[in-house]
Amino acid sequence: LGTANTLVYLRGKGIIIREPSVVAVNTHTDKCRYVGKEAKEVIGRTPGSIVAVRPLKDGVIADFDIATTMLQEFIKKALKGTIFTKANVIICVPSGVTAVERRAVREACTKAGANKNNVLIIEEPMAAAIGAGVDISKPCGNMIVDIGGGTADIAVISLGGTVVSTSIKTAGDDFDEAIVRYMRKKHNLLIGERTAEEIKIKIGTCYRRPENLTLDIRGRNLVTGLPRTVTVTSEETVEALEEVTEQIIEAVHSVLEK
Repeated sequence: LGTANTLVYLRGKGIIIREPSVVAVNTHTDKCRYVGKEAKEVIGRTPGSIVAVRPLKDGVIADFDIATTMLQEFIKKALKGTIFTKANVIICVPSGVTAVERRAVREACTKAGANKNNVLIIEEPMAAAIGAGVDISKPCGNMIVDIGGGTADIAVISLGGTVVSTSIKTAGDDFDEAIVRYMRKKHNLLIGERTAEEIKIKIGTCYRRPENLTLDIRGRNLVTGLPRTVTVTSEETVEALEEVTEQIIEAVHSVLEK
């Protein structure tokens, strides 16, 4: 369950759902219209009555009811075609969450149709280590850096447990915001979150690449107010993402230090 995307893994089948954690809500009726991919596609293209909501912020639940509805949809989709009505669920939380935030995740899961006694909570770095095929039961340290949408989790794992960990609220969303700010400052161009994310995915980098990639971006010129196309290079993204990258590196340093 992530701030930006939610992935559902089913035993024996692998990852069966990989969708954005977004819900489109009709403000007149308070009913959910779209969940996941469909909801992400309507962001910024909706009439005033439909609002796209991200129920998770910084890795934790910000809107309980909408998060429950989203989980309900995903659990329903995952159980389609099986004989089960209730699922045993293992769900991830960032390593720095409080007991209250942990309980909120468990309750949302139960309300969404999971088996009440079988909702297990696992910390994200631990899940990432298992998913990456690391043998977590060995008595040697493995460092995991899991950069998600809302939080970056850094942990050292040994003997099946977390030795030291930290969770910082600097991650993918902050990279997007940094790109938006950079485009405004450097090119006088206003771009949206989706465009910023496209730049990040296609040409974004934190250190200089051997070859310089370019991408044409459309946005609104802040001087004339008219649409304009600008060519962005991967060199520029190094500059744009420097500050956010530094924060994550600092956190990695502090965990190593401990």
